[in-house]
Amino acid sequence: MRKLTAILSAAAIVTIGAVAGAQTGASASPTAPLPSLSLTTTMISFTPVTVASGPLKPGDGYVLAGRIMLHGKADGLATAACTWTVVKGPHLRVCTIDYAMNNGLIATTGFINSPAPGAPVTLVVEGGTGAFKDVRGYGKLQPTPTGSGVTLFLTK
Repeated sequence: MRKLTAILSAAAIVTIGAVAGAQTGASASPTAPLPSLSLTTTMISFTPVTVASGPLKPGDGYVLAGRIMLHGKADGLATAACTWTVVKGPHLRVCTIDYAMNNGLIATTGFINSPAPGAPVTLVVEGGTGAFKDVRGYGKLQPTPTGSGVTLFLTK
């Protein structure tokens, strides 16, 4: 019993030290909010990916590409690969969407929890390159008849 108490006490001290260190580190380097980024895409291509013929199945999906417009000017390409993971009840699609702009790339992952083609995509910003090096954040992609409208809220 004494050995168990000593082990638990040591574990508690290590845990408290780790939490205090994490809090100190977090306060030493706060995330700096960047302005939100709003852009639109115009679809260039859309290709369905079907695992096997028949009704929709997990693993089916699509890939697409679009031109990015930022402040009314062409600013690169967007690519997306989306896969259905749940096709009955609450449908779920997961997507990887990258925005390759003239000053850097933003990598996102998204999910769609609706079978509707125009359902919004909830995005998580995973990182980037160039002007977007080390960014994180979140956003929303709203499909349109010709592409999408995207708003990203970024932190560094």
